[in-house]
Amino acid sequence: MYQILPLDQPEAKLIQTCLPATYTKLSSQSSFTAMSPNVQEKLKVVIVGAGFCGLTAAIECQLRGMHPILVEAYPGASSHGDLLDFVPNAGRVFDSWDDGKVGEKLLAAGVNRAKTLDFYNQDNVLLKSDPWPQGIDLKGTFAGHRGAMHEIVYNYAKQIGVEMRFKSKVVEYLDSDDERGVVISGTGEKILGDVVLACDGPKSLARSQLLGLPESRVNSGYAIFRAFFQITDEMLKDPFMAELTRKDQDTTRFWVGKDMHGFIYTWNEGRDCAWVLTHLDDADIQESWSFPARKQDVLFYLNQAGFPEVWRRVLALTPEDGIVDYKLVWRDPLTTWLSPSKKCAVMGDAAHCHLPTSANGACQAVEDAATVAICLEKSQGDVALALQVFERVRFNRSHVIHQASISTRNIYHKNDWSLEMVKKNPDSLIMPLLDWIMDFDCQKVAEENYDRLAQDVLLGKPGTIEELSIPAGGNYDSMNLT
Repeated sequence: MYQILPLDQPEAKLIQTCLPATYTKLSSQSSFTAMSPNVQEKLKVVIVGAGFCGLTAAIECQLRGMHPILVEAYPGASSHGDLLDFVPNAGRVFDSWDDGKVGEKLLAAGVNRAKTLDFYNQDNVLLKSDPWPQGIDLKGTFAGHRGAMHEIVYNYAKQIGVEMRFKSKVVEYLDSDDERGVVISGTGEKILGDVVLACDGPKSLARSQLLGLPESRVNSGYAIFRAFFQITDEMLKDPFMAELTRKDQDTTRFWVGKDMHGFIYTWNEGRDCAWVLTHLDDADIQESWSFPARKQDVLFYLNQAGFPEVWRRVLALTPEDGIVDYKLVWRDPLTTWLSPSKKCAVMGDAAHCHLPTSANGACQAVEDAATVAICLEKSQGDVALALQVFERVRFNRSHVIHQASISTRNIYHKNDWSLEMVKKNPDSLIMPLLDWIMDFDCQKVAEENYDRLAQDVLLGKPGTIEELSIPAGGNYDSMNLT
């Protein structure tokens, strides 16, 4: 567990004065190890939100011998959504489950037979083609329908016996010496535990109730139209849809123009199609962020940006009830993710709500979840220590990726992309999935740094959270336009 220090060292003496009551001296020649108040009882982890962050946290805690209780307002696994991507910094976590079987299922369900991601401008000029990660057999890379992927992860949580409480909307968070947990709407039932992990998304109630933050949702100035539908034989009679669709290969295409960019994907032997269109939007978002979209509104933005005919044809074939207008909300970075007691934490979108242009928001949520489970396990019951170490492992990395989503969007939208422009700046028109992001092993980093960071916490090492946290590991300088 912790690094053993001779008791005559100043650092060891200082640790003695900092130790919580749950630490027990082993002998005159050893340091200290953490013991839970009752080592026979499993640590009870209340997790709010059954998205990928909450599910991953619950699975990892269950696999590490804890008792997670997953609380979710919706009635079950989500079947909704369009396309979602995971790359190896998160995908390797999924691959580690059930001897690789979960990863195999995610791969089979997704966009796994594309060869390239093709970049076009608003005039439909092919600017460049980059290798599609799954097309080169990059392990831990998954892309597919959000609902289908969510169900696979949910089914694994169910398989290993995670306690899940659906149809349970949280209306209050509890964080006192006597009670730590949540209160459920309607019934007033309290679900209590030793630690609370709030994975309750960008509309997080925990941010206000646990962290004491005022509501700070700010319209980013952009929104996305998103759609998913199954392609019929009748649709394939349209030459534009037929050109996008192949039985032996998936299609992944990206268009970029003034204040707009969009993706169209077809996969599953040409049976599934998803598209996403990011555009300027200054609508009031005080009441809701997601609305049914009208085709005429999508067409207005396509015409305004001068996007090519293929987009109009795909829009025309998309079922009207299959399009969502989702307002992109920006939240400023937090100064801490922990409640005053240090025994409750916000994670995922509740802590760092990424714009889609980070291309790593869901992955960062999975990194949070896998990391916190390791920290809780290694702390042996000292929840406050575990969460402080968790924050120091994750803070700088998630912050840099979170902030970069704005600069990446501006690179896409504020330039007149042409073949000449791409030749001059080949590293600017890319998906921002740099090696330092994808090659990162969050579980290895947590394991290797836990003892050192725990000692920093116990010693009260001075500094800001940025100074005390592990460096981000890289930056986006290579994308800067010359």
